[in-house]
Amino acid sequence: MSRIIPTRRATLGLAALICAALICAGCAEAALERLGLGRSQPLTVSFIVHGTAQDPFWQEVRAGAESAAQAFDASISWHFAPQTEERVRLIEDAIQQRFDVIVVTLSDPVGMEQSVRDAVVFGATVYVINAGVQYATGFGADAFFGMVETVAGLAAGERLAAAGVSKLLCVIHEPGNESLVTRCEQAEFRIGEMIRLFIDPLDRDQTEGRILEALTQDPEIDGILTHDGWLIAGPADAALARLRAQGRVIPHAIFGVDEPVLQAIEDGRALFTVDQQPWLQGYLPVAYAQLSRYSDLVRGDELASVLLQWAEGGGIILGPGFIDQHNIEAVRASGAVEEASWWLTEQ
Repeated sequence: MSRIIPTRRATLGLAALICAALICAGCAEAALERLGLGRSQPLTVSFIVHGTAQDPFWQEVRAGAESAAQAFDASISWHFAPQTEERVRLIEDAIQQRFDVIVVTLSDPVGMEQSVRDAVVFGATVYVINAGVQYATGFGADAFFGMVETVAGLAAGERLAAAGVSKLLCVIHEPGNESLVTRCEQAEFRIGEMIRLFIDPLDRDQTEGRILEALTQDPEIDGILTHDGWLIAGPADAALARLRAQGRVIPHAIFGVDEPVLQAIEDGRALFTVDQQPWLQGYLPVAYAQLSRYSDLVRGDELASVLLQWAEGGGIILGPGFIDQHNIEAVRASGAVEEASWWLTEQ
């Protein structure tokens, strides 16, 4: 039997997330033998996402998908495509190549709508992950796996407001990504005033200077929200350190989890971070697709049935989960943050 890697983010305090992790770890064990996996053609799955290969977040999504592929006898094709036009072309290619399942992100729902609808019409099973919860089923997709951005943005804004923030600098590093804009707008509802700063994700070396300039030019800004631990939070932390040296302390909230982000929380340099379980965003679509394919054979398996019922309801919500100084030790003890690329060394 293929090795099944347990979920990495199942101990962040949300009961639904814990249940999802238990289902992932258990349903494959219970169903593999009955499904007879390995005796027929593997399930073919094409992932087409808006992230970059260098981003640890997307490395972890991919690690989850690869782990599920090993456990559930699937063949994965993976594509990083930051530009909407490229994702549309890749979906058209996946349709022509007759992939069983197409997994996409809807960071640009307007630009992606027709290609998603086309995939459904031509018989592919389509799942949406990470971005686009409010559009997924309306476009014909079977399920969504990820975080509700409106809820996450409001909750982040509430926490920032409770920390005394009244004017927020919200850094957006992916032009056209509706999810990032939604987080900022929802946070503004709770804070009162918000300034957007658009950063070129391909020009990371200039990020620290751009953030420092924005904060220096407007002394009324008393909070900052960033959306990517690897790409943006690090340079923002460096800019904030320079301001702290001048006696100006600005709370920093982050979306995304990696080791430097956790260290910043432990040291008091970051107020909190928001987790949306990227490993499960990769694992669950593959697991669900295969269980759905053989749903008759897993009938009676309690764990598999729960997973199928959840996703048939439109999706599985995987966040937001908040990590701050109150639960950072528990997160550390759980081993929730692991090397996302373990599978690259085990192939």
